[in-house]
Amino acid sequence: MTVALFVYLLVSNIIIPALFISILCCLSIYILCGNELNIREMRKYFCLSIIVGSALYTGSYAITLPILSVLTIVWIRNENKQKTIIILIIYSVYFLNAIYIFVYSFCDATISNSSLKYILIEFLIMLIIISVILVFTKKFFKYKLGRDISAAQLRFIMILIIIVPLTICISAISIITFWDIIVNKKIEYVIGNVIPQIIPLTSLIFACVVVYNQDKSSEYRVRLNCEAQEKREIEEYSHVIEDMYAETRRFKHDYMNMLSPLKEYIDNNDMKGLKEFFYNNVIDMDKEIKWSGSNIDKLKHIKFVGLKAILSAKIIKATSMNIDIKVDIIEDIDYVDMKVMDLCRIVGILMDNAIEAAIECEYPKLKVCVVNKNDYVVLVVHNNFFGNKPLIHKIFIEGFSTKGSARGLGLYTVKNIIDTRYDNVFLNTAIEDRMFIQELWVKYEDA
Repeated sequence: MTVALFVYLLVSNIIIPALFISILCCLSIYILCGNELNIREMRKYFCLSIIVGSALYTGSYAITLPILSVLTIVWIRNENKQKTIIILIIYSVYFLNAIYIFVYSFCDATISNSSLKYILIEFLIMLIIISVILVFTKKFFKYKLGRDISAAQLRFIMILIIIVPLTICISAISIITFWDIIVNKKIEYVIGNVIPQIIPLTSLIFACVVVYNQDKSSEYRVRLNCEAQEKREIEEYSHVIEDMYAETRRFKHDYMNMLSPLKEYIDNNDMKGLKEFFYNNVIDMDKEIKWSGSNIDKLKHIKFVGLKAILSAKIIKATSMNIDIKVDIIEDIDYVDMKVMDLCRIVGILMDNAIEAAIECEYPKLKVCVVNKNDYVVLVVHNNFFGNKPLIHKIFIEGFSTKGSARGLGLYTVKNIIDTRYDNVFLNTAIEDRMFIQELWVKYEDA
């Protein structure tokens, strides 16, 4: 009898409420992060939500705080920003539910959260509240993600996220201190059921926000390093162009000097001397000139300076690494409908990945093609690769890399830039005959 009663209380007071709130957690996760999730991941987040809810509904600090602390540490131990966001969403939903229980306990005459009727009413009311919050949150983040957020704005958002739960928690505790105007039974219920949820959740939300802020700071540092690298490569390109120009001027000077002796041989009708002079001095005069080949020459068709600069730097880099590179540009590319820095970041990442993959092959090959196609500018990067065929559906996930740890940010960054900032840009990825192919399509928005 005792075991049956224990099981009944466990199911009615802990498992069932946790199941209903877990549904709300998964709904929130799907709305805010749905584009990056699959069914398998959603099942995992649903189980995580049930574990969090089960720990919270025990109503014991000795159980709730240790379990959730260990769970949080294990869950966000890696540098994965998405996991931090997921657990923040779960904790926030349960925090809102705790606030609902707190308000309900002072508005309703009866205090019981074990009945199915109460749980269904709680679920419906929370569904409405969370839906409204999600609508505003989605619009806010869509607005912000479409623009670059400054460090000051990021700090303000983080401070706001931290202060709101703390303020609500402290206000709730202050309210129950007015013993003379609140029924003692309700105070006991709040202290025994609500406060053991609010305090651990507030602490963990605070910790997760700090971790998320640290991840964002790391992301900004990576972005700054990438931009600094791109700037260095553009400067290197400028130096190479200057060297080529200097070599061309020297060639022109030597060429003019050669004409005078040729004139003398011709005027004197000295064909033997002319022949000897020509083969000894003229025919090999360009051997010492360090031409970069026709690849750089073909970039003359690109009139968009930012794209020309980043392609030049990467082509020079590939050539210096003895990669068999071919550039195919046969028509003028006057304009690309993207911000210059975003375009340089994307093209730089695609080219760097292609160079890194190709260089591992015995005979590294790289091909770059830029063409106008209907209303689009299409940039195509082909490279061969060594080893197992990469899984296309995984290469855009943050942190995924075949190169080991602390990698895998490149293509995730490309996808994030395209998805959050541009409706006129998309990226096609394919693998054909041991060649990895990336096609960047940029549409003219006024077309």
